[in-house]
Amino acid sequence: MASILDGIPWARRLKLRHLEVFLAVHDTGSLTAAAAQLHMTQPALSHWLSDLEDVVGRPLFLRGRRLELTREGEVLRGHAARMLGDVQHADADLRAVQAGLQGRLHVGTGLPRVLLPKAIARLQQDRPGVFVSVVEAPLPQLLEMLARREVDVIIGALAAQALGSGFATEALISDSVQVVARRGHPSLQCGSPRWEDTIDYPWILPPVGSVMRDIFDAAFAAQHLTPPVPCVEANSSLRVQLLMGERNYVSILSSSEVQLYRPLGLIDHVPLVPSIPSPDIGAIWEADRTGALTSHFLDALRIESRSQ
Repeated sequence: MASILDGIPWARRLKLRHLEVFLAVHDTGSLTAAAAQLHMTQPALSHWLSDLEDVVGRPLFLRGRRLELTREGEVLRGHAARMLGDVQHADADLRAVQAGLQGRLHVGTGLPRVLLPKAIARLQQDRPGVFVSVVEAPLPQLLEMLARREVDVIIGALAAQALGSGFATEALISDSVQVVARRGHPSLQCGSPRWEDTIDYPWILPPVGSVMRDIFDAAFAAQHLTPPVPCVEANSSLRVQLLMGERNYVSILSSSEVQLYRPLGLIDHVPLVPSIPSPDIGAIWEADRTGALTSHFLDALRIESRSQ
């Protein structure tokens, strides 16, 4: 049987160091900075880059004040990041086996309290030797990590960016964005608070560029109001902690998160009309490399979503 590399002559000459050098030059934009990042001399780095271009048979950078990728370089960049990501995964999996584990799963999320804890517990009940690593980050960053194969699956809002990413997606629970405040907050004393009445309170909001922040700004714009300027930008965990204090902060959480905290009697929903629509919460993953462990985790998510 012929080798899959027989028709790709340059592949047998390719080394991981080639890819490491290539990505460092792209990230830094200069040979000097890339050499410093990799602790190499500039002549040595230039040799590796020249050798890679000879291997591929195409120039990968346009030489100028800052090195820019050619069209061939753009094509190689995504593949290089994924190949090095796979090497990192292989190393982690081998170490896991050596440590007596049955595999490693890397999960990215911007909603750490929604679905994820129970799904992890269910997965580890069925496969007790599995190690799970969780990364909390905004969705755009998580999608980049998924493309580099640094995470296996993402739990997040299925906004336009996720749906148009080319990755597989599956809606798990419907959701909405709710304005929230501590119990006893002045905004909760009137029966029908108005949007404009909330603007002068100190707001705690998600970071600019996050899905929930974009939804929030669009909702205020739809009411012909300028979105309030936050006094704090933070993830949901810190937003909840600040809300539970005595200051009259106002913030936003997904309805799924509000359901988790409401039984504690510390925060409540500020019932603005109309409510703020939000994309479904779901899973995002790379369909053509779905391993057994990722499939088991997706099944655990589906089971837990039915109990929401």
